[in-house]
Amino acid sequence: MLLTTYRLLLAVLVLIYFCNSALAADNDSEASITLSPQFCITSAEEQSCDLTVVLNWEIDTPTTVCIMSDHESLTKWCADSPTTHSLSLAMLTDKDVQFVMVDKETHQTLAGVKLKVTPTAEPQVRRRYRNPWSLF
Repeated sequence: MLLTTYRLLLAVLVLIYFCNSALAADNDSEASITLSPQFCITSAEEQSCDLTVVLNWEIDTPTTVCIMSDHESLTKWCADSPTTHSLSLAMLTDKDVQFVMVDKETHQTLAGVKLKVTPTAEPQVRRRYRNPWSLF
């Protein structure tokens, strides 16, 4: 009796495991997004970046996507078809910009990437450790 109950419980657990694995495989579509350039280095005079960024993405399943950004001048952009896999944007920014790719229908976040804005470092002034005068 105990052995039969154990086998039945084991069979139910195996069945639940395989069902969850199949559902997870259906819902897990791999998506990746790349940004070019990934960095912008500002000069000492010009503290902002004026550049054109190119976003490229790959998705396992054909999906229409939207690109959203935390930059104030960039509005939400949505692709017209699932065959669109890139976007070029001209922008002027002085801080990091986050881009997020979401599914147009489900609004599920698929991937994200960040443009990093780095100011140039001021040249280091070397301090003299000895006095400029001498008694001898």
